[in-house]
Amino acid sequence: MPRYKEFDPKDCLDKVMYLFWQKGYQNTSMSDLVEHSGVQRYGLYETFGGKEVLFQRALDLYLSTVIHQRLAMLERKQPEPSVAEIEQFFEQFIEHVDRPYSFFGCLMCNTAVEVALHDKIVASMVQQYFDRLRQGFARSLTRAKQNGEIADSTDIGQISELLVGSVLGLTTYARSSAPRQDVRTYINGILAMLKLL
Repeated sequence: MPRYKEFDPKDCLDKVMYLFWQKGYQNTSMSDLVEHSGVQRYGLYETFGGKEVLFQRALDLYLSTVIHQRLAMLERKQPEPSVAEIEQFFEQFIEHVDRPYSFFGCLMCNTAVEVALHDKIVASMVQQYFDRLRQGFARSLTRAKQNGEIADSTDIGQISELLVGSVLGLTTYARSSAPRQDVRTYINGILAMLKLL
């Protein structure tokens, strides 16, 4: 019976997540996964299953690490978030726009466009992310309205959906070859819009 070199599944999954994030599901082959992770094909299959399951595990990791950190200010309990936290959420994209991985976009948003229409499990995971975004924005806007920071006439559901769409647009724009200054200007436009609520 063949034996394979032992490896750390957590480290392997982290490398796999970054590869899917960079290249997307369709453009990542099992050979790419083997080369990038340093784990033989049979080791990947035995530990994680095929490419589809490995991708789902990578999405889980992305949700529990990158997305958890990105949404921390919107999902905190005390003090409850308000407009300042929505601004902080978008400002973090400005902080990262000049870094090489900004061209990766967002793994969840990339997946929403590339894979989710064809895979119910993946679609559910993408929807989970969008729901968390929507709920975080709605909580913050509700608090802002209670504090008198935004107009009483503000439609919280409408603005929350606009902001969710803005995240998808922003991360797709960041993934493109657009100049980084243009992406930065786009983010500043979102921040300017928030001042008008």
